[in-house]
Amino acid sequence: MAQSGNEEIIIVYVIGTFAMILLAGAIFFFFVTYQKRLLKKELEINKMKAEQQEEILRNIMQAQEKERKRIAQDLHDEVGAMLSVVKMNVGRIESKSTDEIPQKLAGETKTYLGDVITQVRRISRALMPPSLEKLGLSFALEELVNWINKSDQVKVDIEKSGEPFRLDPKKELSIFRIVQELINNALKHSQAKCISVKMRFTPRYMAVSVADDGIGFEPEKLKSPGLGLKNLESRAEMMGGDYKMKSFPGSGTFAILRIKSNADIK
Repeated sequence: MAQSGNEEIIIVYVIGTFAMILLAGAIFFFFVTYQKRLLKKELEINKMKAEQQEEILRNIMQAQEKERKRIAQDLHDEVGAMLSVVKMNVGRIESKSTDEIPQKLAGETKTYLGDVITQVRRISRALMPPSLEKLGLSFALEELVNWINKSDQVKVDIEKSGEPFRLDPKKELSIFRIVQELINNALKHSQAKCISVKMRFTPRYMAVSVADDGIGFEPEKLKSPGLGLKNLESRAEMMGGDYKMKSFPGSGTFAILRIKSNADIK
């Protein structure tokens, strides 16, 4: 009887142990499954937030481009036209004046107005280059470089290799803005004597780089990257581009953007 009782205790112990193992396994399985669901949900939320932020940024950039286009048209059609009329009237005063002093003042004023008209045209083209939509990115960047060189601020060189091709108009505009911002940053902060813009076209991709021989900086030591740098990265990401920037103190700054050609997009 005692032996039978011991066997029952052993059986109960084994069954209890097995049940505890099953319960522990079930709890572990539930915990792992729950953690996976939490992680999946968190990833979905992060993805949704990223998509929302991207959509907000896209809308902001579209609004900016729309406003730039409006201002560019106003500068060209209204301000530029009015300045041209004023310059023409000053020219008439200059030609009809018999007094040397008023004639000289009119001539100087006409020269100043000519410079102002040139600057207005430059600003208008920088805001929304008409050549970008009509003739493409390659021509628009050449035009941008030529306008900058006319100001005698710094020497800007542009080189092209390969056979130029057109991209989606929105991508071309984004690439133009990135190059424009990189050049503007170099003009404002780098103290560079020379800026080099290079474009390379291959059957699979188009790459554009901007390099300067300025003072450079250490990107990793920036406490908070500037809004301009963030915008460059965001523009590149939204159009599926590969963007990289390198800079070292005393060694200038180099940035490159690579975009797949339309034919290579699957």
